[in-house]
Amino acid sequence: MKKKLLIFDLYGDYAHFRKYYTTTSPLTFSIIPPVTLMGVLGAILGLSNENNLYLETLNEAGTKVGIQLIKPVKKFRMGMNLINTKNDYWVPKHRTEGARTQIKYEFLKDAAYRIYVSMDNEELLNQLKYNVSRHKCVYTVSLGLSELLADFSFVDARDFNWRENDSSFIDIVTAVSMDDVLQGGIDISPGSRYLKENMPIKMDSNREVTQYSEMLTETMGNHIKLKINGFWESHGLNINLL
Repeated sequence: MKKKLLIFDLYGDYAHFRKYYTTTSPLTFSIIPPVTLMGVLGAILGLSNENNLYLETLNEAGTKVGIQLIKPVKKFRMGMNLINTKNDYWVPKHRTEGARTQIKYEFLKDAAYRIYVSMDNEELLNQLKYNVSRHKCVYTVSLGLSELLADFSFVDARDFNWRENDSSFIDIVTAVSMDDVLQGGIDISPGSRYLKENMPIKMDSNREVTQYSEMLTETMGNHIKLKINGFWESHGLNINLL
């Protein structure tokens, strides 16, 4: 089995991908979640967010993504001044509960990812390739919050082949769902730092998460040596698609 994949880099000075179980002190995932990446693809393609059209279009196109860290994960916390806009207005002198509040957010610094995209809809994938290769987006691209602007650059577009694994260890460059890892299938390398995070993987057109998965990442941006059920390969580059 063969797939055509678009490869591009996505990066920014700061990023925040809020963990769904944090409220008053928002924490961030260490990598961009696949469901957030759908919004980035929709912005580049110019798919409207009205009635979540971008999600419907990308889901119908059979979109799958791979996410590779290309810089180490760096986190820090900073206070954010939030204004009180409850009841859809902001008039500080008339608010008894306070006009503003300061909340500590956790951010990623120098976030950078290599993104792999496949679609069953070849026309939509070609449009995405056209826009990315010309550094063109229809809506502004950001990393989690609208204030955290992002940039992107084209890397390549090429065929990947599906490989069944015979239970040997394989070097994988992308984050991997633990659902795909065989028992005892992680080869711990000295100096590497591993992280597992439970994050949303799939979301339907009503913005309801339909799949969560525990994602394995090497936070220094190194390859991970794994035994997995199967993987996509091209010229010695092995990835996992979600």
